This record gives sequence, structure tokens and C-alpha cells, in this order.
Amino acid sequence: MNNHEELIGRGQELTKELAGILRQLSDREVLDLLGKGSLNELLNAIFDPSDKSNYPNLQEFLLANRGRALLVALLRYAITQNYSFDGVSQDGKSGFVSPSYIQWFPDGVMFLQGKERFAGLIGLYRDDKTLHYAIAAKDIVGPGEYGPEYFEFVSEDEYEQRLAQISQKAVADLDAPINQLEQLLKANNNVESKYQELFMSNPWVLFGAKYSAVQRHTILDNKNIPDFTGVRLHDNCRDIFEIKPPFTKMFHKDGTPNNNFHEAWSQAERYLDFTKRFADYLLRQKDLRFENPKCYLVLGYNLSEEEIEQVRIKERMNPSIELLTYNQLWVYMKGTINFIRNLQGQAGIVTGSDVHNSPEKT
Repeated sequence: MNNHEELIGRGQELTKELAGILRQLSDREVLDLLGKGSLNELLNAIFDPSDKSNYPNLQEFLLANRGRALLVALLRYAITQNYSFDGVSQDGKSGFVSPSYIQWFPDGVMFLQGKERFAGLIGLYRDDKTLHYAIAAKDIVGPGEYGPEYFEFVSEDEYEQRLAQISQKAVADLDAPINQLEQLLKANNNVESKYQELFMSNPWVLFGAKYSAVQRHTILDNKNIPDFTGVRLHDNCRDIFEIKPPFTKMFHKDGTPNNNFHEAWSQAERYLDFTKRFADYLLRQKDLRFENPKCYLVLGYNLSEEEIEQVRIKERMNPSIELLTYNQLWVYMKGTINFIRNLQGQAGIVTGSDVHNSPEKT
């Protein structure tokens, strides 16, 4: 027996031994074993992508490593076929539930659910047996890590409540408001009333229909009249919305906020201060319930990373105020539209299919 045959035989024995060890370990222990670089080390040993710099082109790289490349391709195929689990939802719709490499919550598991393997809605199933789905809520500006703050996780029950706030006409033509917003932005339209009319005609646009009612020009008193207030679904208390035209300059050339921004921010602070100081008066005299309200400032379009960072600094100083750029609003609208379309017929607990194929092997 030559040296290569010995290596292959030894490798086969070690592979069987490793497989036996993995079967005996708990879920947490398997992650501890392979999740700290060992799996990456194993993959690189099979086929090291850094070697591509040693070849004149990528085709030569694959040609010289055809066996290793085939193993990696077969591994990907086997994972895709075997670990996207087919099943049927409570309303009889078939689909797949697949693992996600993103896991942000220690009290639950994130997954993908949809008609295709390793694709579809981002789901979250918690230890308390509650099921949630994610709506994209923030525009990702520039490279870098993003986290759960870029999404809003909505439970099944809350989704049903939100959907009930959207008229059947709106559900039938979900793209209409986002198309209208795109047209206004492409035309560089800076008339504030046009955007207010858009939001009033399609109140679900304001943050995913999580408000049972949206009221325009709510009169707090003669000096405090925000553009909108919305009644939150979960507690019937109100938040405040102040809309500014998207093309109004809000920053200096160096990225620092100008007077327009400071005035808008001060306006938001004034509204919040008034609702906190006169909460009893607003409830008794005007039937306006405010409890821990937030004020959403909608302003700015195509802001730079430096400008966004200036905004985040202000938000950290006053968490009750959140700025939404028109880019971010577009992302939220698009996320809500996709969420509604994907969730209809694809939501709910999915049980395994009665048909079980034998696992694909590499």
C-alpha cells in the first residue's frame, strides 16, 4: 500500500470517527466544536478559495481543482436539498422552511420560509412558541454589519390586525402608493402637501399599518398642530408624525445639520414635551391618548453616510424622536408590500410533508 492509499484509508477512518462524535454531542456542543473556525478550516482543506490568485483566470483555477470543486458543489446541492424542509402550512399551502445563518435572538431561532428553498420570509420562532416575521424597516447605507434594528418583527396575530387596517382596494393594488412616491421623487417634487396627501390616502404606508387610525393635522392646541398622529394598534395611544419635503436642504456641505434640520428637530421636541406635560388635558378635553409617544420625522432624500451618522447622534440623545429618510420610508413600504404578498398563503406553523425522500449524498 502506497502513502496516498494510507492517507485515504486513515482519512476515511477519521471521518467516521468525527461523524460518530458529532452524533453524540448536543446541539450546543456541535456548535462549540465546529462553530469556532473548525468548519471553515475543513472547507478550506477541501478547496481553498485563496489559491485562485495562483492561476491566470478562474476557469484555469477550477480546471486544476475539478475534483475539489465538484465536492464543494455537491456539498452545496446536498445542503440545499436536504436542509430546506418541505411542509404544509395550516391553510394547506406547501412551501419550505430553511435554516438561516443569521441568528440574533438567544430565545429563539431565525429561519427562511417560502415557496423556494433557502428563500422567502425571514421568520423568528421563540421559546414561548410565538411566531414572528420580519419587515425591512431601514435602508442599509454603505458597507458594514446590520442587525435586528433594521427589521421589525411582527407576530401572526399582529399581522392579521394590521392587514385588517388596509382596505381591500389597497390590498388589490399594493404598488400604487409606492409608485406614486417614486414619481414624486423622480420629479424632484418638493411640495409638502403632495406627500401628506399620499400618506392620508394610504395610511397603511406609515410604518406597516401598525396604526388603527391616522389623523391629519391633529390640533393639540393653537400652537402645536403636527402633520399627523397615529393610534397604535397595541395600546390605542398615539404617536406623532411630522413630514418635511424630501429636497429641502437639511445639512451643510460638511454634513452637519443646518437651521432647517434644527427647526424640524425642535418642533418634534416641542410636540413631545406638550403631550407629556398635558397628557391629562389632551385625554379629558380632546380624547387624545398619549403615553410614551414617539415622534417620527420624515425628511431627507439620498443622505450621505456622514449625514445619517449626524442623525443617529441626535436620536441617541433623544430616543423618543426617530428620523426616517424618504429612502427609508420607501424601504419600509416595499418591505410591507413584500411581507403582505409573501405572508398570504405562506404564514403559520408548517408541519413536515408526508413525502420523505432519502437524503441526497455527496
